[in-house]
Amino acid sequence: MQEKTKPISILFIGNSFSYYHGLPKLIAHFARASDCGDLIVEGVFRGGATLKMLWRDGKALKKLRSKAWDYVVLQERGRLGGIIKRGIVHVGKPQAFVAYATRFNKEIKKIGATTILYCPPSFLGIGLPGDAKKLHVAYTMLTRKLHAVMIPSVAAFALALKKRPDLDLYERNGHHPSPKGTYLIATLFYKELFHKKASNLPLKSYSSRSERPPKYPKTVKLSRADAQFFWSIADQIT
Repeated sequence: MQEKTKPISILFIGNSFSYYHGLPKLIAHFARASDCGDLIVEGVFRGGATLKMLWRDGKALKKLRSKAWDYVVLQERGRLGGIIKRGIVHVGKPQAFVAYATRFNKEIKKIGATTILYCPPSFLGIGLPGDAKKLHVAYTMLTRKLHAVMIPSVAAFALALKKRPDLDLYERNGHHPSPKGTYLIATLFYKELFHKKASNLPLKSYSSRSERPPKYPKTVKLSRADAQFFWSIADQIT
């Protein structure tokens, strides 16, 4: 959040909501294109994983302790474990999320890094705004408890869809963000990391569902009108 002469290093710990469409790579591209410097962005990802799974696996903790990161992004499974009602998976109870995010946060503080909680934009795409609100509230409360930073993508998606319900912000499954949705999330990260007004960012996103982001992912072009709309949403939310 302060400009540095050396590259800023960011470690992502999460699942498909973090690696879909090359989100970390897109954030780094925004930084370079807007003369904010280089970002060293790495991640420990596992599709469908909870923070509990990632903690117990040990790889994320080993990576976290491997260097002096500036920021560590924690992202819980979109449904917090989830419960099934009438065939639909709803948001679960936040106890495990709180417990393991707190464990990771203690390790993050030991290396002098800042914890970022990235709240994925679940539930709005499948018409469950009440569950989306519960997810947002869980992240907001934990952010305050840990004195962390939050990326409020639920709130950003809700505002964007209220103003423009025609936007395809989600994949067909209604849970994962589309390339356009990923662009909006990357804009939220840009605003939070650099405290700059979102404007004149690159008019492209990426298309990739690979857990290991490709070196040269397929690009998806955005119209200036859509990009400007996303910039305005980020400016209103963060």
